[in-house]
Amino acid sequence: MTPRDTPRTVVVNFNSPELNQLALALVKQAALAAHVRPYVNKGRTWERVVSALPMAGNIYKSTLGRRTVADPRLAALTHEAGVLPDILAAAVGRIKLLPPDVRHRWANRLYMSLRNGVTRESCRHLGDAPCLVGYEGFALPAFEAARSRGHCRLVLNYPVAHHRQRRRVRLDEIAREPDFAVTWPDFDDWPAGHEERLDEEIRLADAVLVGSTYAADSFVAEGVPRSKMHVVPYGVDLQTFAPGPSLRAADDTTFRAIYAGQLTQRKGIAQLLRGYQQFARSDTQLTLVGSIVGSDAPLQPFANLFEHVPHQTRPALAQRYRSSDVFVFPTLIEGMPLVVLEAMACGLPVIVTANGPGDLVRDGIDGFIIPERDPQAVCDALDRLYRDPELRQQMGRSAAARALEFSWDAYATKALRVLAGGG
Repeated sequence: MTPRDTPRTVVVNFNSPELNQLALALVKQAALAAHVRPYVNKGRTWERVVSALPMAGNIYKSTLGRRTVADPRLAALTHEAGVLPDILAAAVGRIKLLPPDVRHRWANRLYMSLRNGVTRESCRHLGDAPCLVGYEGFALPAFEAARSRGHCRLVLNYPVAHHRQRRRVRLDEIAREPDFAVTWPDFDDWPAGHEERLDEEIRLADAVLVGSTYAADSFVAEGVPRSKMHVVPYGVDLQTFAPGPSLRAADDTTFRAIYAGQLTQRKGIAQLLRGYQQFARSDTQLTLVGSIVGSDAPLQPFANLFEHVPHQTRPALAQRYRSSDVFVFPTLIEGMPLVVLEAMACGLPVIVTANGPGDLVRDGIDGFIIPERDPQAVCDALDRLYRDPELRQQMGRSAAARALEFSWDAYATKALRVLAGGG
């Protein structure tokens, strides 16, 4: 793509890494009209002051302060909205004294307020830009306003599978795993008409950007034309996530499995725990990295099996990958999980389902693609890698090489082509 081919574009974002990268790519092409999103750390004076504070600084840097924008051109074109509910939602999530259902209900209301703020602000920055990219759930008012002003190419960024498939899978899984239902929040707390809002965004869009064939197929199953779907795999920060030295002691022979992501049944956490429970040896360890969704009550029967580590910075997570032997992610429904690609980039073999990671992982080469909802398959894959150090080293090398194919530059090149009306 050349700057002449790239249409001037407004990007309406939540905080998705792929739209952050797309906005940056548009800036480099001098084609970004505006980037509208919630709070982002621009390195302003007050942000530097807060970062330097002894206690508050650490909290800020590990939460909202992580959302940084380094390019001054992008910072100048980034318009924040919904900042107060954004900050309050982050605060509510850290108040562990609140009951989980109260925490979720309050946070959800705040996120809806955030969304409304971003959508209102986006309508103020449309101008005459010939292209508009909107994040799922945040796009409709801007789509309608842009369409009313005449021709404008509308591109919907949808980071997960279709919302109706997500609902069906959730209901099915609650029936299968009722003890883990609390870790998969209820769709019924969406405001009235929210699913219809998503349907209308999809209908108005000229193109829908998704990260995997699995996600695209979920839209086609709901009647969306295949021609509207554009699979553009996300990228990985290959500077941060790369093979490197482990922090493990030279005599540490423990076989270490790691999972990263929200601790929710949407990611197959019950199957992971049951599979590891069948596999566990005296010289093995499982680490779960990420925030607990809903309640930790379903995890308590397995508490002696794993170490829980809260959400990590990207460099810290990369180091944990490099100090592990295998990444396990038996997810039930995804778009394209970046954590899988990040683990591969660090040289880890991976154990995944095809429900999102299927385009990334070559079964038997970079790791294993296992059936969904199958603890025994988790156990068997772990056992095979545990017993064969040479195989896991070989798969780790293959995974790292495979990850090199998924840079953010490659993502941007393909996404810009879609913006320009190509495939």
